[in-house]
Amino acid sequence: MEGLEAFTEWWFELLNYAQATNDFEPLWAVTDSGCKTCTNFESFVSQSYDGGGWIVGGDLTIQSFDSSFEPTVDGTTDSYVTTTQDALTVYRQKNAVEEVDAYVEPTVGLAISAYESGTWRMYDYGDIAVTND
Repeated sequence: MEGLEAFTEWWFELLNYAQATNDFEPLWAVTDSGCKTCTNFESFVSQSYDGGGWIVGGDLTIQSFDSSFEPTVDGTTDSYVTTTQDALTVYRQKNAVEEVDAYVEPTVGLAISAYESGTWRMYDYGDIAVTND
C-alpha cells in the first residue's frame, strides 16, 4: 500500500503549499469537505492573509508513517503520521508579527483516508494525545 503513504506525503505538501500561498484549491481537490481540521486550518491561514498579511515557515515534515492498511467499518483507512513543524511567523497589516515556535518534538497524528474511484481522498487529520502512563 505504498500508494497511501505516497498520497499522505503529497497531501502534507499540499497543506504546506496552502499555508504558504493561501491557495486551498489543490488541497480541497483531494480532501473531503467534512475535514474539520482542514476547515479550521483554512480559517487561520485566510485570516492571516487578510489585509495583506502573509505566513513564513510552518511547514510540517513527516518523520514516520504507519498503517495496518486495513479498511475500517466505514471504508476508510487509518494511518499514524509522526510530524515536526518548522517555526512559523505571521506578518499582519501594520507591521504586527505573530511568531509560533517550531515543534521539534515529533507529534503523532491520525490521518483518515479512503481509496475511492481510483484515487485516495483525505477525510480528516488530527493530532493524537499521547500519554506516558
